[in-house]
Amino acid sequence: MKNAIVYYYNLTPSDIHQRGKEFTFHINEVNYMLFPVERSEQDVKMLYELLFLLYQYGIYYHQIISNKDNQLVTFINGSAYVLLRIYINDRRKVMLKDLDLLNNVILSDDLQSKKMNWYDLWTKKIDYFEYQINQLGRKFPLVRESFSYFIGLGENAISLIRNVVQVQNYVSHFRVSVNDSLIQFYNPLNLVIDNRVRDACEYFKSCFFELKISLEQLFLHITNYIESNYLTIDECLLFLGRMIYPTYYFDMYEQVVENKISEKNLLNIISRVDEYEELLRKLYQYFKSIMTLPEIEWLAL
Repeated sequence: MKNAIVYYYNLTPSDIHQRGKEFTFHINEVNYMLFPVERSEQDVKMLYELLFLLYQYGIYYHQIISNKDNQLVTFINGSAYVLLRIYINDRRKVMLKDLDLLNNVILSDDLQSKKMNWYDLWTKKIDYFEYQINQLGRKFPLVRESFSYFIGLGENAISLIRNVVQVQNYVSHFRVSVNDSLIQFYNPLNLVIDNRVRDACEYFKSCFFELKISLEQLFLHITNYIESNYLTIDECLLFLGRMIYPTYYFDMYEQVVENKISEKNLLNIISRVDEYEELLRKLYQYFKSIMTLPEIEWLAL
């Protein structure tokens, strides 16, 4: 990989450290990461332009470095990579306050127009999963045993957000977890344009499954977030819908069926569905006290 870095970027690292498909090195106290990318070249170009907007707000995500041909994506041995100059080399875990930094970034009309239609995306994903599960046979018994329950959650979430009319876009992340370091958080390849509740919901869901935090504490953190950020009615619907939608299960399900992890990893989720339902009931009752909601029988109990 050293020869490729020298050839494509005119950089000569002395030591290269590999972790999976990622390569890190430093030159003159500047840290770099050669990162595999699955996003399209058009997406990477959009991210490159977005970084300049963030820099104007004093928010320094890792810089995307062009190669010798002035291309943002470099193909090495048939795989696509992006070279990042690391600005935030901090292994502190992400906190909720880190998400708030992006809420003040005003996007251009062009970026505002890139609406993320959760209804369509979730519907297509569930249709695909249902088709896929029928092709798997008996290979993953734990998946087959739990699948219907989480599909049901997804369908409830889809039904809830179908009436969302208008929401504002923000800079968001594909996923945010309490286990992410700031190095990971500031990776621009994880950025998407979406509503701000996306990051918050994924963060709170990871708090539930990854941290030893009581239901009462987590519920208090969630309601404080909702009230301090003055969520609109539509954002409240999206928030509750995303908390119901089981991204945590579906993400792991995809890794299982691709043989990247053992399906036993699902046990941490499956064993806590009753507790998570209790959190959802508390959230449902909270939202029902401040706005009109469609009746969801199993959350109204």
